[in-house]
Amino acid sequence: MSAPKTMAARRIRIESLIEDGAIQSQEQLRETLAAEGLDVTQATLSRDLDAIGAVKTHDADLGSRYVISRSQVVTHLAIPNTISRVVTDVLVGAQAAQNIAVLHTPPGAAHYLAGYLDRARFDQIVGTVAGDDTIMVVMGTNEAAADFCANLLSLADRRGEAPARDTNQRRTS
Repeated sequence: MSAPKTMAARRIRIESLIEDGAIQSQEQLRETLAAEGLDVTQATLSRDLDAIGAVKTHDADLGSRYVISRSQVVTHLAIPNTISRVVTDVLVGAQAAQNIAVLHTPPGAAHYLAGYLDRARFDQIVGTVAGDDTIMVVMGTNEAAADFCANLLSLADRRGEAPARDTNQRRTS
């Protein structure tokens, strides 16, 4: 499958290259992209790296290399803490429907929570679809959906008032 040569597609490819390998410099990244038919300037690469949250870190084996700031290399504890905070702020209910976790939020908050779930890169999440106040999270298995809902509800329970477990009992403000 080939990708379009848009800024968004380029940034996704850069992110993938950084997460998959050992990109040690902008020049190495530029050469890798050029080999794939994406010719970019150093200034464009700098903007792209900044936009996707790439930072340089030191690796004992490779020396300096780029990582994505949300990756486990940089923020191995930040994602669970952030997810917990966001879940506490916006999760109103969660229910598994076979391999789909259906999450409810206040109006306008579904995209906010779905974005955090997407960036957290949970292994069992196949994809998310967010509406105004509902998120469908497609999971790999029925069990994964049930566990995911239970885990999100548990996160919220530990941080404050328990959200409604049954979506028919959604809170209103």
